[in-house]
Amino acid sequence: MFPHASLIFLSIIVSIATSYTILILIEYISRREKTVHSRTKVLAVLALGSGFFGMQIIGILTFVAQYRFTPRFGLLVLGLMAACLLAAYIIKIIPKGIKSRSDTAKRVLFTAVLIKAVHFLGLSGILNVRFWAISPGYYLLSAAIVLTMSYFAFRFVRQSNAKQVTEKKRFKHAAVMGFVLTLLHYTSTNTFYSNMALPAAATDGIWVISTALFVALIVSLLLLFAANLALVDLHALKTENGLLQQVKDSENRFRTLAYTDQLTGVPNRHWFFAHLRELMDSAEEGTESIAVVLLDFDDFKSINDLIGQVGGDQFLREIVERLNGVLPETISLARLGGDEFIFVIPNTNKEFLEQLCRTILLAIEEPLQIGGRSVSSAVSLGISCQKVAELQEESLIKQADLALFMAKSTEKESYEFFSPELLDSSIRKQEITSALQQALGNGEFSVHYQPQIELSSGRVIGFEALLRWNSTLGAVPPSEFIPVAEECGAIHSIGEWVLREACEQLSVWRQEGRPDVHVSVNVSAKQFLDLEFAEKVSAILSATDVPAKCLEIEITESVMIDLDTAAGLVEELQDIGVKLAIDDFGTGYSSLNAVKNIQIDTLKIDKSLVDEVLGSDRSMAILATIIELGKNLGADVVVEGLETLEQVDLMRQYEIIGQGYYFSRPLPADKAVRVWDKYLEQPEGLFHAPILY
Repeated sequence: MFPHASLIFLSIIVSIATSYTILILIEYISRREKTVHSRTKVLAVLALGSGFFGMQIIGILTFVAQYRFTPRFGLLVLGLMAACLLAAYIIKIIPKGIKSRSDTAKRVLFTAVLIKAVHFLGLSGILNVRFWAISPGYYLLSAAIVLTMSYFAFRFVRQSNAKQVTEKKRFKHAAVMGFVLTLLHYTSTNTFYSNMALPAAATDGIWVISTALFVALIVSLLLLFAANLALVDLHALKTENGLLQQVKDSENRFRTLAYTDQLTGVPNRHWFFAHLRELMDSAEEGTESIAVVLLDFDDFKSINDLIGQVGGDQFLREIVERLNGVLPETISLARLGGDEFIFVIPNTNKEFLEQLCRTILLAIEEPLQIGGRSVSSAVSLGISCQKVAELQEESLIKQADLALFMAKSTEKESYEFFSPELLDSSIRKQEITSALQQALGNGEFSVHYQPQIELSSGRVIGFEALLRWNSTLGAVPPSEFIPVAEECGAIHSIGEWVLREACEQLSVWRQEGRPDVHVSVNVSAKQFLDLEFAEKVSAILSATDVPAKCLEIEITESVMIDLDTAAGLVEELQDIGVKLAIDDFGTGYSSLNAVKNIQIDTLKIDKSLVDEVLGSDRSMAILATIIELGKNLGADVVVEGLETLEQVDLMRQYEIIGQGYYFSRPLPADKAVRVWDKYLEQPEGLFHAPILY
């Protein structure tokens, strides 16, 4: 039995067409997954089943074209059903994939059985099969081809579906599969008929050839229809995926823009709050506590004033690089806005946070070179660390912000942890802030005066004006409410009121014919650095008719940090004729720098130095050096905090000015006058023990 030459080519074409359709449909179903309609799957099964069965029928007809036979349609229908079952099985398992070797073996074996069943039913439906006529050689060859083809077909289809393939490659793969399937049909057919008696010869093979052509036509139409639908949908899917990818890329770009700070390149506030919510929602996944660290520059405005907006932006970018260099890789720094940054750390402890904050402070400490200038700025940090189950997003940020506020209030370039005590302190500050807004209007402020005594003569040469507050909150010392007044901005109006009140009192004393003395008024850094401060002082002196030489402005060394601005304001005051005193000299780091660059009239030595001189030769030597420095600069020297006779006797030898409780505590003007009168009564400048009042 030999194949009909005219049908060999037809069987190969149908095999290739079926293989091509298999690749298309499986790729289509794999990519569409659950979105494939059940009717589409039924169509795919019918098309592939018809292809499998049609290949077998045409392959058999190729061999029996010159012989007589009577088809048995019942067996042919069963063969078609087996082919459809084979198609359904392949469509079902290929998209899901095969995970293990044992699973592969099972799939290959079951597929081979179905293929042999299709072949057997096809042969039985066309010719009367005789099992005793089976050729062992052809059968083993056929079985080997079936198993090998099934194994490599599974791998081949899965690999081709794992990546996008071109149409050219798909045709190439289909051709290979088609030739293998054709070889399988021929070996399977020869399995049964190589040893059997040949049927009677037909008068011609036209009917067989026509049948083969008809089957090929029907099968081809079904395959073409199914493949075309799949190709159209795959093309639409590709277009859809391309559009979806474009949308996804656009969303990613927008998300990046929405979640990134455009100046520094770090995440912005929107990203931070989204990230914080994710951490808070992940408590069940092991996140038990969350720490938030808020970072803010202490005086960033001065940097912008010094190097401009562009320079300030560059400063922030370089600072961010420095911060990212010291932060662990698991921590993302975010910018809330302006010069305020924040980051969050899950499951940490206080020791780690303290060490991290110290590392940040050291990293920020080193100046940056921007535009030929050396620029530096201190930072303060506020930390809040709470258990996830006990907090809310808003309260966590507020706690960190409160801790930052307290860090900036207590000491520059520091860090502070939130605590309930800190909350009490904040409430206290809020109460003081609220009360300060109404204190001036309610007449709650008063000025007390403490005399300054020339130790060599016992003569009162001046008074220091000290602010007191008779608050509705009770006793609030200046050390507590003055910093709050500076923070809330009330210091300007309060300071101007003190200055006017002191000048008016001095004017009263002058009108009473008392000896000329000066009044020293403490001025805060914020008040002094007001560019209109000199004009305000001049206006007050003119309104109260007080000579400028009778007013002394006391400033602390911290004012001298910005020497360029301070020097200009000092020059304006000295042009008016007002004296300038450096208060608390010896306690700051800029003492010598201040007196070196700015002309001063009075140098006031802090009480802390005086307290240590008795019994300490080293402390006495330091104090004597400072006194000598002041005299060499042509300034008056005032020693504050004299409280004992031993201190007074020790200081008298230096011919300086003394101030302290030994002479008088700060008193209202009427009582201060009574103390002044007692000193005026001292005979010929002799100094006596403290006056009782």
